[in-house]
Amino acid sequence: MSAQPKKKAQTKAKNKAKKAAKKAAKKNPGIVIALVLVVVIIVAVAVVVYFKVPAVHDAVTNIISRESSTNNSGNNGSQQGGNGGNGGSQGGNSNLIIGDGELKIHFINVGQGDCIYIQFPDGKDMIIDCGNKSSNYDFNVTKAYLDALNPDGAINYLMLTHGDEDHVDHLDQIVLAYQISTIYMPNILATPSNASLKSQVDALDADKLAMFTDANTLETAVYAKFFIAALSEENCQIVLNVDTDDDHNSIVISDESTYELKFYCMTVEGWAHNTLKDAHEKNEVSPIGVLTYNGKRILLTGDSNEENEPNFISRIGGSLDCDVLKVGHHGSETSSMDDFLDAVTCEYAVISCNMDGNTFYHPRQTTLDRFIARNYTAIYRTDLNGTIVLTVDGEGTLSFSTEKTATQDQERNGLTNAEINVIKDYKDKLKNGEITQDEYDQKHAEIIGW
Repeated sequence: MSAQPKKKAQTKAKNKAKKAAKKAAKKNPGIVIALVLVVVIIVAVAVVVYFKVPAVHDAVTNIISRESSTNNSGNNGSQQGGNGGNGGSQGGNSNLIIGDGELKIHFINVGQGDCIYIQFPDGKDMIIDCGNKSSNYDFNVTKAYLDALNPDGAINYLMLTHGDEDHVDHLDQIVLAYQISTIYMPNILATPSNASLKSQVDALDADKLAMFTDANTLETAVYAKFFIAALSEENCQIVLNVDTDDDHNSIVISDESTYELKFYCMTVEGWAHNTLKDAHEKNEVSPIGVLTYNGKRILLTGDSNEENEPNFISRIGGSLDCDVLKVGHHGSETSSMDDFLDAVTCEYAVISCNMDGNTFYHPRQTTLDRFIARNYTAIYRTDLNGTIVLTVDGEGTLSFSTEKTATQDQERNGLTNAEINVIKDYKDKLKNGEITQDEYDQKHAEIIGW
């Protein structure tokens, strides 16, 4: 049959069907009205459910978003992250669907230091940093805490954000105690001055040593111990905290459906310009992670500061709606700057800090004032609250549990420069024997307010 007769036959059939429908409508108008009412009711119910039930709304939105992305982009060919996921997507991942498990983040109280343990909804887990500078800290307490959560003695992912003692000091013990599948670490070769440690570094696998291409090195014993443990770990993949450029994320941890932890690492070009000569540059190499699950976003910052925060803002496209900020550098006044806080709007802050061993007197009042000015609902602190556990459940509800409680006034009370000068003066007097320990402790408690 030619195209023209076929088209005419189709048109004829359609006209015949229309006439039959009109005839039926004239015969039974009540049936037509009833059908119309049923359709209207179904549409109305669907609209109410879509807008009133968050899970349905998010699921439909995600389906539409994925379909739109597929139709508009085709095969996007962007760089894969270290554990699957789209390494080229910036900001939060809008293609995630609702998960029914729990995400838990443990901000472990390690004194003046940092240690984060993450339990992902799919049963995998991760440790980010483990170090401290507090004289009264006992690593066995942290080990017991982790053992209770890890009966199988294995951890999927471990990351060292940078080489400072209060982030790395006990990380070698973590590596030795557990079977680690993947270790993320800075592009920094260990060159310890200690002869014994140096010989252990020199004896490591040559191919693994060749991975570390940056011209700058670290000579500290604490970093060397971690470096040796990491590169000696059997059946473990080593991944460097380096992005090829601003458009790609080399480290993306995800189940590829419900959650994603995307890190923004220093780029190859950034590493080439960083000399690690001062504290700012050492802290600047800290990756910033965006963890997304069930509509909630948590920022994990290491010791990020005024140097790398602007680059992160640029890479996420200028702004990102978040919920929880793990405050960079223990609440330092050179971290969590105004531009950064304006770009990543959050409701809660978590600070890992302790006055024992805290020679920089974190958190600073100027930093706390920035959160207060932005009406943060709560500021959680390990020095006041002990270990802090953040949970996001299957319904997207976010909640906190803490070892200890603190008042809002305590949480919002940091140290001003004037108060720091008084403490330093009293510390000198104590050292010179001009005052007693009790007099120093009394003044110290008076100033910090607890």
